[in-house]
Amino acid sequence: MGAVHGQKIADLNARIDRLPTLGFSNLTFLIIGLSYFFVYFDISVIGFTLPKLTEVFHLTATEAAYPVTLYLIGYVIGDYLLSLVADRVGRRKALLYTVLIVAIGGFLSAFAWDLWSLSIFRFITGVGTGAEIAIASTIITEFSPSKSRGKYLQLMYFWGAAGLTVTPFISIALINLENGWRIIFGLGALVAIVLIFMRARFLPESARWLVINGKAEEAERLVADMERRVRLKTGKELPPVPMVPPENESSGSVTKTLFSPPYLKRTVITLAFWLVWLITTYAYLSYAPTILIESGNTASSGLLFTALGYLGTPVGALIALIFIDKVERKYFMFFVTVVFAGSLCLMTIVSSNFFVILGAFMCSMMIAANSAGYVYMAEIFPTRVRTTGVAITEGGGQIGGIIAPFLTVALLNVIGGIGTLYVLAVIVLCSGLIILIGGMRTTGLELTKIAGDPTSASQHTKNISGL
Repeated sequence: MGAVHGQKIADLNARIDRLPTLGFSNLTFLIIGLSYFFVYFDISVIGFTLPKLTEVFHLTATEAAYPVTLYLIGYVIGDYLLSLVADRVGRRKALLYTVLIVAIGGFLSAFAWDLWSLSIFRFITGVGTGAEIAIASTIITEFSPSKSRGKYLQLMYFWGAAGLTVTPFISIALINLENGWRIIFGLGALVAIVLIFMRARFLPESARWLVINGKAEEAERLVADMERRVRLKTGKELPPVPMVPPENESSGSVTKTLFSPPYLKRTVITLAFWLVWLITTYAYLSYAPTILIESGNTASSGLLFTALGYLGTPVGALIALIFIDKVERKYFMFFVTVVFAGSLCLMTIVSSNFFVILGAFMCSMMIAANSAGYVYMAEIFPTRVRTTGVAITEGGGQIGGIIAPFLTVALLNVIGGIGTLYVLAVIVLCSGLIILIGGMRTTGLELTKIAGDPTSASQHTKNISGL
């Protein structure tokens, strides 16, 4: 990359980073937010349809894990491949591809006729949803000013929190209808179709991506429009553009870059965090009613307690919104895992419905609060490889989700529901220790500095740790 081109990239990034507020329309904000809503609806819906699917298709406990596992395998594959597309042809096009695949997979899932057709169709759906969060997080990160990047990503996650919150109640309302589970899967596909048309018309490309891919004039027009919108919103003149050194991003293979210094440690630590975190998260999201039933609750109370617990999701999202730009990300993420572990232990007090519901409520809170992890991983990689970096870390971490159903079934068979909750608590606490010890500081820093520019890094060694 030439010095002139590098300086142009840095200058454009600095213009975005110094904005006092987000520079695109509320409609665009809504369109991206719906990505989060749909992904979390789709992830959690299987946990509430699985008991009915087990009954309809006469599945064993092991067979019931296949649709969950195939979905997550598709998630990992789609996350990586579509994120490569996003880094090469643009965030906007890739996000359109994801939602098209999701619509196809969702409709096919609604018409599944046996275990294997359902598993294959869930695999297709997983390929589409895999990159949704990676690309949506990247777009918001690249449009956001540095001092409020966490806040805007967290506001996006409120849509995910809404998806987690409404899914159990939609499922409970529809699951006992004739073909109710088909209706539930079909609803997700309908949301995807709406998103296709909205994104095609109203979703802009990332200016940071445009400028590093030789489309400086288009990037300039987009940033100028962002600045115009911010002036209209605030009624004030913009702050001056700070002087920044040229951005020095590596060239060559995207994947090779992520597994080479200085990004190797970032990639490995973040991947390890997500892999371990998602073992417990998917075990909880997919098997919480089953675990509670195995712990001594009735089938109806297991479903109800889990559904009531999901009401904690928006509370957790609000907590993260309040603290996301005030507390260093990795410390906040560690705190979340500690509370999550304690909440799982609280659910073992099956003699008290209050403590079971409170534990479930706090578990949902912490799953939502860990949206800070999405902010963190979208910050630590340079623009050229950002979406793929998010895909490899969070998407690769879905291997933990693939492990989760088999581990959960095995634990339930060997040590029962209460023992399973204790083991899951230990696992999620380990994820917190990984990010606490190996993570880096990112809160409030410009993306150019976090990316590892040699000049800026030498000037900010007190602010950036671990790399």
